[in-house]
Amino acid sequence: MYSEQKWEASEAKTRFAKNFPGLVPHKTLDGDVKIEKTVMLPSNGVKLILYTDRTFCFEPLDLDDARMLLCALRESRPYLYALYPAAFDELDALTARDAELSRLSKMEKLLGAIVNNSLEIPALYELVQKQLEDVSRLPAHTLTGDAKVKAERVLKAICNLIPTIPELYEEIPKVLNGTSTLVQCEAMKTFKRNFSSAL
Repeated sequence: MYSEQKWEASEAKTRFAKNFPGLVPHKTLDGDVKIEKTVMLPSNGVKLILYTDRTFCFEPLDLDDARMLLCALRESRPYLYALYPAAFDELDALTARDAELSRLSKMEKLLGAIVNNSLEIPALYELVQKQLEDVSRLPAHTLTGDAKVKAERVLKAICNLIPTIPELYEEIPKVLNGTSTLVQCEAMKTFKRNFSSAL
């Protein structure tokens, strides 16, 4: 769900950046248009060239390199915002949406890993609960081999993501009892009953 939305948001942000108002891939100067200002941007050796007709370009920069283009636009903001405030505001909104969906996509992926690995490694069910009680260190366990590697990968992901995704404190218990609406976890209801009766 969030993974697909994140991909679409990232594509929308990149599409907007490539079609940013005033951005031209290269300018052929004629008698009416002149270079108004040239600014060396702090990162990556890219220059902002601003023309008298309010268009601009970046040199050297391949506009298909989305990461570099977005960086150049970010660093050009002090020089271009007055000319294109609505465009920068839109880029900010698209960037914020992309970041939020990236965060939620990580949560969704972790919740799916909890379900899949708990069904394969029943001891992980209880370890995940213990991990939520203290995210500063991994809970003690007796798992070995591949089960240990998989379980600790999930537990470390919880520790790493909790600071930026505090919703995990609410969503992980829902996954463990099979009521989360973010991931397929119906099997966890049966698993929980079986796990509880085995104790």
